[in-house]
Amino acid sequence: MTTDLATELASHLIRSRLVGSVQTSPRNTVNNSRRLVRGDDEYTFGIDDWRDATVEETVGAVQQIFGGDPLGSDDPDGAGWIDPEAALDGIALHRRSLRDAAASGGIRTLFATGHPTGLLAHYQALARGLQTAGSLLLAPLDDEWIDWDRTGRRLGVRFLDGVACVFDGGSLRHTHRSVFMEAMLDAVGVDAIDLVVGDHGMAGAAIAVGLPTLSIADVNDCALPLAQVRGRTDGVLPIDDNLAPSVFVPVTAAMLDWR
Repeated sequence: MTTDLATELASHLIRSRLVGSVQTSPRNTVNNSRRLVRGDDEYTFGIDDWRDATVEETVGAVQQIFGGDPLGSDDPDGAGWIDPEAALDGIALHRRSLRDAAASGGIRTLFATGHPTGLLAHYQALARGLQTAGSLLLAPLDDEWIDWDRTGRRLGVRFLDGVACVFDGGSLRHTHRSVFMEAMLDAVGVDAIDLVVGDHGMAGAAIAVGLPTLSIADVNDCALPLAQVRGRTDGVLPIDDNLAPSVFVPVTAAMLDWR
């Protein structure tokens, strides 16, 4: 990416509030950190770091990856903060990783999102790019149903243009849970996957078993920055994950620049 394009992208990121002053409040980030260290399935994302993590360590990891200081915020219910430079570095890392994956040919990739209203179109474009370059898009458990909360309630996995989503039969569902990716990993086998691209528990479950993972995390998705600070992944992109998909188009274009 040229300097001019990087400058233009940075301006867009800040103007759209994908980074910089973002909608997620510091209080929400701190509260999610507390839920994470309690082992709440909605916030651990399938990664077991919560077992010996503290709230202070978790918030510190968020600060290191995203910038800002949720605990020191003057207005805990105001805007959160995502460092624009950190986001640009994350976009560049994703771009390089995708370029290398495309160049290797035949790489086996699993795309999955727990945030279909914000990120599905982005992942679909990346999936098409890799597929065109010769990569194999995996689709384990397509249209299969999963007991997701151990009470007999079931939700399904459905692949849309190469990207796994959770659905209830008629609607796509937002989810933090790792159980869906864990089921897919069990079905296809960890050794059959070269790269995972996703978010929330879809990314966390892959990180937990040591798979190379490119992930997107909002500032309140505390499990992913904690995992990165602890050295379990290096692919976390800090950015708002639930704005209109049209706002994400320049980010997608920057990542596909390798073509």
